[in-house]
Amino acid sequence: MKKLLFLIPLLALSLSGCNSSKKKTSKGEYTAPLKYGVFLGCDSSSVNKIKNYPNVAIDLDSFNTNAISTLKQSDCFIYAYLSVGSLEKYRSYYETYKDLTFMDYENWPDERWVDVSNSFWQEHILSEANRLKDLGADGIFMDNFDVYYIVSEVYQGSDINKEDIYQGCLKMLNDLSSTGMKLMINSGTDFLERMKDENRPELSKIKAYAQECIFSKIDDYENNVFSRQIAKEKEYLISVVKFMRYYGDVLFIEYTKNNTLKKEIQEYCDEYNYHYYISETVDLKI
Repeated sequence: MKKLLFLIPLLALSLSGCNSSKKKTSKGEYTAPLKYGVFLGCDSSSVNKIKNYPNVAIDLDSFNTNAISTLKQSDCFIYAYLSVGSLEKYRSYYETYKDLTFMDYENWPDERWVDVSNSFWQEHILSEANRLKDLGADGIFMDNFDVYYIVSEVYQGSDINKEDIYQGCLKMLNDLSSTGMKLMINSGTDFLERMKDENRPELSKIKAYAQECIFSKIDDYENNVFSRQIAKEKEYLISVVKFMRYYGDVLFIEYTKNNTLKKEIQEYCDEYNYHYYISETVDLKI
């Protein structure tokens, strides 16, 4: 995440911004913090700003031991970010796996899509998950299962097979479930729909679903320019949300500076008992 894929990856809302951790009640006052905070662009320096959220999604490699201890002592449930379908150039293991990549990641120049059918990569993902667990992760924020969509609908090469990618995704999902950590998937809609259509048991291993840009849309990644999501895409994403809600919490991750849209998101999620995080920047810093 730190990334979005639609081609056409929960801060409480006051109308003056999105940096409060308090949720507005029907009476107008701000009381309990929202359940989720998504802070993928943050590091140890932000720990005191995020520690009051019951659930946080973070890049655990950006947090030192003391910061992680602070989160644990504050009873934060930590979802550690893990990209299962792409490889970032800034990761320490980039050189080891770069030959498994096959395509640049649109809007993210430091990242490439990975052939997840390769057993070497699958072993790496399981190893990374266990390493993150040892660092203090309670769950995994699984990103970029959209690699299945990329190979199915976007990639023009003949060297990578759609069915192999699908099986690779299933293998990684099963492996990650074996760690005992709670699994939250970010997007991956085509992969999820195929599992649903085939009544795959792996779908039940997912315990929470995050979806970016249901109400909002990113127009300019570098300058944080946002707008409303187009109606057809919003309708499609809502349809996925409706079946994924039966597997656990649903989290809307939205990007907007528009106070009217923020209110719409809040009211919709409150009505249907969904969770939300709204950021005014693509990098998800607080």
